[in-house]
This record gives sequence, C-alpha cells and structure tokens, in this order.
Amino acid sequence: MFRRRIRNKLVLQTSEADDVASPSTSTTTERSTHATAEQHVCYACREPITAATTHILISPTQDTGDERRFHFDCFKCYECKLPIDPKSQTLHFSSARKQEGNIKQEQYPFHKSCYDQHFGWKCVVCEQTLPTVAMNNGSTKFEYLKHPFFDKERMCPHHARGTIRRQEQETQQFRQEDDNIGVTTTEETEIGEIRRCAGCHRFEPKFASSSKHFVDVGDSDTGRCVCLACCRTLVTTSDEAIPLWERVLNFFEGPLGLITDEDSISGVSRQSLKSIPVILVGLNALNDNMKKHSDGVHHKSSQIMTRGLCLSEFCGHTTESVAVTAILCLSGLPADLTASILAHECCHAFLKLHPNFRYGKHLPLMVEEGLCQLVAFLFLNDGLESCDTSTEDDNTPSDAKLRQYFKFCIETDEGIYGEGFRFAARAYAEMGMQELLYYIALNRDFPPIND
Repeated sequence: MFRRRIRNKLVLQTSEADDVASPSTSTTTERSTHATAEQHVCYACREPITAATTHILISPTQDTGDERRFHFDCFKCYECKLPIDPKSQTLHFSSARKQEGNIKQEQYPFHKSCYDQHFGWKCVVCEQTLPTVAMNNGSTKFEYLKHPFFDKERMCPHHARGTIRRQEQETQQFRQEDDNIGVTTTEETEIGEIRRCAGCHRFEPKFASSSKHFVDVGDSDTGRCVCLACCRTLVTTSDEAIPLWERVLNFFEGPLGLITDEDSISGVSRQSLKSIPVILVGLNALNDNMKKHSDGVHHKSSQIMTRGLCLSEFCGHTTESVAVTAILCLSGLPADLTASILAHECCHAFLKLHPNFRYGKHLPLMVEEGLCQLVAFLFLNDGLESCDTSTEDDNTPSDAKLRQYFKFCIETDEGIYGEGFRFAARAYAEMGMQELLYYIALNRDFPPIND
C-alpha cells in the first residue's frame, strides 16, 4: 500500500534573506549641491560629476565600502532599471542573486518593492510583499511559511492562521536570539484557506491572477487540485497508466532482476504481474477499498493519505496461496509520481506472489513498506527516461525538479514508511536487491548494518 504521510512540517520563519543578501538598514543617501575643488566620478557610468552639479552621495558603510556618488539619472534600481529618488523612495543596497566568479559581491541599489521581487520575498498566494516583524534589536525581518523543498514557495502566515489555531497543541514555538520559529504540521491538501497541489504540495496562488490558479481533478467534494507544473504530465485514466506499468515491469525484469519472462515455481514471471488489472480511481474510491481490504492497522489514522493499493485474495482453502486481483492507483497525479506509486504496489504484488513470502506470514509493516519505498525510489532514480530541466517560468518547477521532490518525499518521510526505507536503503547499498530479499525471506527483518 502506497501512502503519503500528510504531516508536512512547515516552518514559520523570520529571516532577513536567503543566503544571498539582506536589506541594508545602515545605508544613507545625501545630495551635494555645492561646488568643490575635487572632481568626482559617477560610480555607475564612470563619467565626471561636474562642479555644482546636484548628485547623490552614498556614505561609506560595511556593505558598500567606500563612499559612492551617482548622477541622478544613473542611480537606478538593479531590478527594474528605473531611477531611485532617495528622498521619496525606500531603497536597499544588496548583492544580486547570482554573481559567479566574484570574490567580493557587488552591492546594488534596489527599490524596496523590486528588492522583494528580486529575492522572492513575495507571497505566492496573494503576490504581496511578505509581512515583516520587529525584532528585539530594532531590526525588521520577513515572516512567512515555507514549503519544505521549493525555496521560493513562501506564504504570508495569515493565510494559514486557521490551521495554526487548530493545531496549537501540536505546535512548538520558541524564540532564539533573532528568530521566532514555529513548527506546525498540517494536512497536505490544504493549509487554512489555501489548497495545495496534490502532486508537489505547492501553495495555490488563490488571490493571484486566474491564469495561475490550480486545476481541480474532479474528485467530487475532496477539493483535490494540481498545479500547472504537475498538469504537464497528468495521468487521469487507466489507459494512460498502461505505458507506465510496462516501464515498471521492465525495471523489475532488467535493473532489479526480480522477474523472468518464463513462469517459474521458484519466482514470479512478468506475465503474472502483467495480467494484474491496473485501475486509476478517485480518492473516495481508493479510501473505500482501503477500508474494505486493509488489515485495520493504518486506515484509522487521519494522518495518512492513501495513493495506491494492492488487492489480493486467498486461493481455495489455504492461506499459502494468494492471487493479486488488482492494483489501484490514485488518478490525477503527474506521470513520475504515478509511476513511482505503481512501482511501490508492484513490489507488494511481487512479495504476495513469490513463494518465499507466504501470504499467511505477513512481513512486519516497516520491512514490507520499507522495501516497497526502496523500489519506488530506485525506479524514480534509474527506471525513467531523463526529463526536461527547463521551464518557461522561473517560479514553476521543471519536470526534473518535480522528480527530485518525489524522491525527497521518500527520503525524508518521518513515519514508519520513511524509517523502513532508510533501513532498506542501507541494506541495499551493502548487499544488493537479490541478497537483501533472500535475507528478509529467512529472517523477516532487515539485516543489521554497522554505521
């Protein structure tokens, strides 16, 4: 059974900036209107500033170094390239996002709003500048909720206030010297009034232009939606899943070497897995089947979202023989994620059908789910074709970035699935898949691994 733990940690952060820049609070600007004997040079255009010419003087600071003088027309915002009037407009000096090869980063002037835009200090939900909070030392810092993987996915905290209030008992807040951080855990489908993508869990830009809104997947009243990035490869029907299932079987037969073309009494054939119906269903149908067929261990938890299910039944009057009747997978997910779910469920089917893993003798949950998560991770890593790393929009993740996120979710899961995966991954690195499965068949546990 493939389940995604829906207790995502979101960090309520206060921060000056990501590792590239911070607002320059000590910078001052002045106008010089008097002629001087010394002739100055404009810092931007390197042309002389003639005597008695009104110009802008930036006093020396730790950020800017020596004093700087500019013609009025040359004192321009690095982002929008328009002039800045230091008397009427708030400005910042800061390094640009990327300055390759520079030992000492150059400092540029920014309009306040352009600074926020340049460094991503905008709420992705409402497209407004993130709120600031006053610190004990008199400075101000941005406050936001952040996606655990996509760095630019920042949201104003007030959009999630309802969620934070509901989860006060699960929130640990503490104050450090300059940071006020609260760790909250929430349902992955929504945070407060904001929905999240069912694939990559990014925040829906609810109050932005309608062209950026997420797309409903048609799951009646579940409210599931997907972002425009995940829509690029969306899988919605069982027919669309067939090529993905074939690729999974190729991975089991080739790189993993777990199945063969021919039927065998000592293993599992490709045909026995290929004959299993693969059906894409909505969330309600998947949950209904999970409640009917689950052994009751998991579905009582409201913290788990089911994304896949391997259905099976006993053959005859013995618990030693089992038939896999269907594999169910949640519809409306991007292709890479759908394929990884199918790889996970294929591993369940393999274990049910293999004579070394009798149905009447369940493997411990952490062991079986850990193995299945390992197979899903390896498939994402080695079983798919290379994908596009480019994107038309800097704020929209590429297919390659989405694939990285799906692997990140497996690696960082804090529940029994994640714990099992990490045990399985360490054992796989030591002994490979065939020897690992043989050990588990004999011992019903992962081998001890020396750290």
